[in-house]
Amino acid sequence: MKDKTLLQALILGVGQVAAKVLSLVFLFRFANDLGKDAMSLYAFAYVPFSLFADLACFGLIPGTSKLVSKLIGQNDEAQVNYLLRKGTLYCILAGIFFFLFMLFFSRQILSMSLFDGFDEAEFEVVRRNLLMASLSLFVLPLIYFFKGFLQGHFIMYPSCISIVLENVVKLLLYIVIAKFIHDSNLVTTVFIIYLAGYILSFLLLLYFVFPYYRKKHEKFHSISTLLKTCIPFGIATMFFTIYQFIDSVSLPILLPVEGYYTAYMFETIRLIFFPIVIAQALGGVLNPKINYMFQEDRIEEAKHIAERCSSLIIYILIPFMILIRYFSNDIYNLFYKQENGATILYHISILIIFFGLHKVLIGISLGLPKAHYIIIATILSAIAKYILNYVLVPKFGYLGAIYATILAVSICILAAYYVLHREGICLFLKNIKDILLAGICTLGSGFLVVLFRVCFLLNRYPAYYSVVLYSIMLMGVYYISLNLFKQTYKLCIK
Repeated sequence: MKDKTLLQALILGVGQVAAKVLSLVFLFRFANDLGKDAMSLYAFAYVPFSLFADLACFGLIPGTSKLVSKLIGQNDEAQVNYLLRKGTLYCILAGIFFFLFMLFFSRQILSMSLFDGFDEAEFEVVRRNLLMASLSLFVLPLIYFFKGFLQGHFIMYPSCISIVLENVVKLLLYIVIAKFIHDSNLVTTVFIIYLAGYILSFLLLLYFVFPYYRKKHEKFHSISTLLKTCIPFGIATMFFTIYQFIDSVSLPILLPVEGYYTAYMFETIRLIFFPIVIAQALGGVLNPKINYMFQEDRIEEAKHIAERCSSLIIYILIPFMILIRYFSNDIYNLFYKQENGATILYHISILIIFFGLHKVLIGISLGLPKAHYIIIATILSAIAKYILNYVLVPKFGYLGAIYATILAVSICILAAYYVLHREGICLFLKNIKDILLAGICTLGSGFLVVLFRVCFLLNRYPAYYSVVLYSIMLMGVYYISLNLFKQTYKLCIK
């Protein structure tokens, strides 16, 4: 069971990492074709679109996954099939509603975050881009619902394939179409390309879920039950979107420097999400698995998996965080050219451990029977983020936004530890030990590899060769050191 859980997480994680790589390649080409000045036309449309996309898909993947796994654990598979029918109708209506909302209120939404320097013509361009992006709301809720439905059956590979296909289509279409478009219309075209990728992803997932429509079904209060399950997940899993929206509203006022805004809100965040998607995949798998085990009263096994997976993600995230900090200049300049962007990447990389740990702990705790503390903590953290931005950003610039995010997300992390502790899964002290051990091993490995690098003059190679070679060496020495520490600890106990 433990190995299957990690295998499913690996499948989902591989798909999400591959998708992030493809997305980054796509955005790298797009950013270079568009230029720094026009890039803000994309960023200001994308941020509100992503917020309303999350609202339209509010908790659908983890919520549907949890409800399906719960019904399967109770041998109510006929109700699962009925949920698919009614859930499909709900998602269609949700997509229509949020598209119409964006259509009628796009001016008011954009007026909250655009720089004062934008004239009416530029405002209309951003508004047109936002409306083009909003067309994707017709299919996004269905995509999320189908993914949650399949993941609730512990079937992860369709989600993996669909997200990779979606990004392959986006990249290939962009390579073909961008040759003929070279002005601000490129942003509008990109949002249409997004829609094409989403449609193909939807069709692929529909192929996998279609057989369930024909199976025996049993009526129950499916939509109300689905909403009760999804709303806690929607609130808890929207923390990143909420933080981004708060930054998009407050930073133009508190830090009205366009280059800083784009680098902070759009570029560096995407670079640090490579390791974080591994935690996201692990948390997504743990949600239905932990819930299923509690339904079968297999609490000890759930506890063991929670301990193993939380330790694993800590051992993965810390060396990645150190590597990105060390190579912030090389990594950033491989993809983007904003002035001071590498410095922002150096500082923002600290969020890797906080976001990653949050995703795993939330994935575990929301799979438990009682998790209303997570909802309260998420709401409090959003309020804290908003207040802290206005307190810290005027004093520390973009660093203030990073400090505000760390303090706010820490509220959610502590709440997750509390929920787990109430259910008999005590991870706090163990995770602190894991962080210390991983930190010591990473710093020690880094020192040895830097020494080797200096002695053999590895700096003479191109930057990307140096990054790859150094990273492989550091990770190798790190995991050897980690295993030596663990084996020594076991021998000392014996």
